[in-house]
Amino acid sequence: MSNQRPFDLYDAVIRIGTSAEWIDEIKIFGSRRYLENSSYGSDIDLLVVSNRQVPISKLRELICDEYIDAFLLDGNVAISSANETRINLDTDERQGRLDSVRLWSKANGWEVGQEYRSLDIIPDRNPAKTVVGVRPIIIFCALNSEFEAVRKRLGDGITKTHANIPPYFRSHVMTASGKQRLVIAVQTGVASVSAGISAARILDYFDHPEFSVLVGITAGLRDNTDPAGQDNAPVLGDILIPTATVDVEFGKVTPKGKEPAGLTIPVADNLHRAISSWSGFNAWSQRWPRKDNEATIYPKKFSDCTLACTASVIAYGDHAQNLRHQNRKIKGIEMEAVGIATACQGRCGFIVVKSISDWADEEKGDDMHSYCTQISSDMVISMIEDETL
Repeated sequence: MSNQRPFDLYDAVIRIGTSAEWIDEIKIFGSRRYLENSSYGSDIDLLVVSNRQVPISKLRELICDEYIDAFLLDGNVAISSANETRINLDTDERQGRLDSVRLWSKANGWEVGQEYRSLDIIPDRNPAKTVVGVRPIIIFCALNSEFEAVRKRLGDGITKTHANIPPYFRSHVMTASGKQRLVIAVQTGVASVSAGISAARILDYFDHPEFSVLVGITAGLRDNTDPAGQDNAPVLGDILIPTATVDVEFGKVTPKGKEPAGLTIPVADNLHRAISSWSGFNAWSQRWPRKDNEATIYPKKFSDCTLACTASVIAYGDHAQNLRHQNRKIKGIEMEAVGIATACQGRCGFIVVKSISDWADEEKGDDMHSYCTQISSDMVISMIEDETL
């Protein structure tokens, strides 16, 4: 398990730079300037360039993060706000000698894109008592196609790899009110146990996420119980937003057959309400028409339902329909939600948003996968953008 943590350098630099009108530029230098893995235990050295002479105490008042060592450029000398260490610089070599990178300027704001926004730290080593300051939204995906759909929808970002956690894609989403929110996309792999382990490792790394969401595709269950209500029944491409995930594998096998244990894990009620009552859904769905024979169909959402979590891919209609005996509200079947929901318990709110790509029957296929991965990822990120989530 990784003992590294992400540090939100972007927020720290923006806060420092906009806190005082005498600051013109903020640069990064030292080992952190090179983004090397070996520097996780070191300070983040910042060089603050002022537009007039100010005492070092003024800069010290602005530094709230003990992991940052900010140096004030005073003529030919850079003075540390942490311990007043001095770096002597020749006038013509101020930037060249430090090999610094400009992160922010009063004229242009943040200047270096995604790369330096979040740096890895080891908070249990010197310097101590670091405030991590990163609370991302985590999007979990089981399949590579689901992960790629999320990554494409997020746009600009960086793929990060570490030895003890799954690779992830880091991006920032601009919201309607102008906020930038950190979003982490993770491919967990399939099946509940492996997905749960991957989720737990990511949640250990990103210590206090805002919430997490499992997106992608799900098999659906045809509603054969109410012929009069078929016009309102789910069809391929519709979105399921379950109130809970049901472990249909867990139970007790007896001479009379299997006795289901009925293990049900609810999703976060506040997140479920926000999504199920999303006022922008109708306008959003109009962006995703598809043709079915001669008809044009737009996705609908179903939130009064549960999802069955199985250990195997189901391609047998009778078996799929029998799962309703365990929970009458089951409308879909997938394989990861129980494991990820278990990992999220006590850590962050969890929700599932999945699009129906097949009916778990003998005609199961991949024809709808691309459309369904795109609409599920687009729906979630659209709600992050308009601050529904």
